[in-house]
Amino acid sequence: MRMQTVRDLLDQENINGSPQELEVLCTRIGDLVRLNGEAWVRANRERLLREWETIVQMKMIR
Repeated sequence: MRMQTVRDLLDQENINGSPQELEVLCTRIGDLVRLNGEAWVRANRERLLREWETIVQMKMIR
């Protein structure tokens, strides 16, 4: 999934993370859209962004 699409779905222009981390985020959000639909991602975007911030802060993606 393209980064701009992820930004639109999460309603967030500035998303923290390295290029590699953001690539993982795009893949994961794409998976969630396929599994649950865009409406679900939009409805849960605050939680998804909080979880993403934790992942970036803890440097869980290498």
